[in-house]
Amino acid sequence: MANVVVAIPQELIDQLGQSALASLDETERVRVALAIHLFTSEQVSLGRAAELAGYALVDFQDLLRSLGIPVVIYDRDEYDRDQRAVDLLRERLSLDRGR
Repeated sequence: MANVVVAIPQELIDQLGQSALASLDETERVRVALAIHLFTSEQVSLGRAAELAGYALVDFQDLLRSLGIPVVIYDRDEYDRDQRAVDLLRERLSLDRGR
């Protein structure tokens, strides 16, 4: 992966230094913050975000958990689909018991 040099205001670096990412060096801090943003804004998958951050998947998941960021994004549509599937299964099971 090619690297790009970007001018980042010192204030932004300082703010990240006061965040939960403070233990990381400046370069890693920015890389991880960007990867987290891309994941939470659903622009990349969890696995891709981990790669971009330079972390193993399980380590990136642990980092997200430590920051209070859910590693699974479960939206209302997915919930509704799952609920319909559960209702259908319950209906089928009750029909099978009646035989």
